[in-house]
Amino acid sequence: MKASDFGMTDDPFLQAEAEVRPYRGLSHRERFRRFLDLMSFMEELMRTRPVEEWRRIWRAQESLDDPGRWWERIPRS
Repeated sequence: MKASDFGMTDDPFLQAEAEVRPYRGLSHRERFRRFLDLMSFMEELMRTRPVEEWRRIWRAQESLDDPGRWWERIPRS
């Protein structure tokens, strides 16, 4: 199955570029504000689930994670 089957590009560089496009050009202050919003959201999620469930989720995430992060696939401009 390909990413194009789900309406996404098969080129990882193009996909990474599309994912960061909304954040390019934001001020440092705005990026940091959004980061804090995300951390607040994650903290709230963690409070709603049992600790064992989060451990299971983290183990699954680690097994799926690729060695190259999405931001490493974006060509520097």
